[in-house]
Order: sequence, then structure tokens, then C-alpha cells
Amino acid sequence: MTAVQERIFDWVPRFDPRSKSFPIRSELKPRPLRSWTWGGAPHLDQGVEGACVGHGWAHEVAARPRPYPITSADAFAIYRRAQQIDEWEGESYEGTSVLAGAKAVTERGWLKEYRWAFSLDDALMALAYKGPLVIGVNWYSDMGEADEKGYLHASGVMTGGHCVLVKAINIRHNRVTVHNSWGEAWGLRGDAYLSFTDLGRLLGLAGECCVPVLR
Repeated sequence: MTAVQERIFDWVPRFDPRSKSFPIRSELKPRPLRSWTWGGAPHLDQGVEGACVGHGWAHEVAARPRPYPITSADAFAIYRRAQQIDEWEGESYEGTSVLAGAKAVTERGWLKEYRWAFSLDDALMALAYKGPLVIGVNWYSDMGEADEKGYLHASGVMTGGHCVLVKAINIRHNRVTVHNSWGEAWGLRGDAYLSFTDLGRLLGLAGECCVPVLR
């Protein structure tokens, strides 16, 4: 069994129609897209436990523009609380939604307001000017490991759903940087690139893209 096969892909999509009333588009000014990086977060490792939503949100809390010290214990606590407040009964299952994670982080006082990107263009503009994104998307076999240039490819067999932080945009290379929760030994010291095209495809397949606006 490979390291990729041992991973648990645990993001579960949940669309709340009320989210349509909170688009990030209303917060975006008309200006040129730019390259930008929101760093600062450690690379926590969820191991083989299905806690990617907790780790994706923990990474966001630890990242700029308003970094806060975060630990693995915090990431697992966010995940457990998200399971308690999501729409699925009980906690005897793997995974939860990005929305439930946002609610758990808000409950802990780390986030005051969040909005949603419903298109690739809005996601990229938010990443360029507002801060990092927390996304939940389908994960494919060709995304298990980065290629020799550090890219993930949204192709192959779907292995489940995964939540990650997206922390950087590069307009010269038409790519974003994914900050994963599989430790620094994975990818480019814990990161990997995703093309704009692949990000758009993943978001279009029932992906969640949450944009914190008040931390």
C-alpha cells in the first residue's frame, strides 16, 4: 500500500443555499489581478486521520494577513467541533464540510466573517487581495503526489474529497500554491502548484471556496 493509498480523503461537500447571499464578489474592487503570497503557516500533518477540514482551517488561522499561533491539537479540535455542528448526525464517520469548519473557527473567536467564491475569477481576485482561501474539492489520483515541477493534476481516478489552504497566486505562471496537511515531506516541502485551469475545474465540480474577510 502506498502513502497515497493510506491517506483518508474526508472532505464532504455541503451547499447551503444561504451562502449565495454572502459572495466575495461584493467585497472585491475592480483592479488588475496580481501575484501574491500569504505565508506564515506551519505544515501540520493530519496523518491517516480524516481531519483535513480542521487542518485546512488551522493553516488559515496561522497564515497572514493575521497570523495566530496554531498547533496540531487546535487542528483536530476544529475538526471534531465541525463534525458536531455539521448537518450529518453523530460523529461516527470520516469528514465534514468547509462550511462546518468555518463555523467552528468562528465559534473559537478566530474569525468574524467569511464569504464564498462562486467562480474561478472571484477566487483568484480574493486570493490576490483578501487573503488565503480554504477550499474543499474532489481529489484525484494524479493529485496524490506533485510531479517533477511541483504540480498537481486534476486527472485520473477520483479518490475522495480533500480540504486544503490555497495561499499564493502567480499570474506569470497561471498557478496557485496549495498548502497541504500531509507534512513537509510531501510535495515542495508541504506545498504544490495547481494551474488556474485545474483549480477552476475542481471548484466547478461542487467545490467549496471560503474566503475569510474579518479575522
